[in-house]
Amino acid sequence: LCKLGDVNQDSFSKSVLKIDGVEAVSLNSSTKDTFANIIGILDLVTLVLIISAAALAFVVLFSLANINIAERRREIATLKVLGFTPKEVSAYVFRENMVLTVFGAAVGLVLGYFLAMFVIVTAEIDIVMFGRNIYWYSYVLSFIITVLFSVTVSLIMNKKLDRIDMVESLKSIE
Repeated sequence: LCKLGDVNQDSFSKSVLKIDGVEAVSLNSSTKDTFANIIGILDLVTLVLIISAAALAFVVLFSLANINIAERRREIATLKVLGFTPKEVSAYVFRENMVLTVFGAAVGLVLGYFLAMFVIVTAEIDIVMFGRNIYWYSYVLSFIITVLFSVTVSLIMNKKLDRIDMVESLKSIE
């Protein structure tokens, strides 16, 4: 073990390797570089996974809200005919989605912990061991983002609720 100052590390490594009995030279700087490369790649993979999960969550929430409105068209038209305000109709339709979002996010956080631990243990190699701590604010941020997606979808689908024609919906035969 030696501490090098301004010495050229490559030439020093080659000269040390020429000594009888020296099998290998390991430099901390090369180990740091390797580790930084691995972490950089993992950061990129993590970013892709986060973006993919966000897109999937948005598509699933949008599809569920769209199906919910399409299936309840007559019910929504009836509420409008009875004099419910647009805010009351929206609250009636999207309350169910928000409850399911909060429930799904809570269950997802619990199951996500176990999935994260599995991925961390599986991804570890002999040289690199990852920390197993997940900070509390990661859970809070995940929960808030999920709820924001649900609110965004509700705001987008609210326009679809406004366009439901009461007369056409009520006279259609199922």
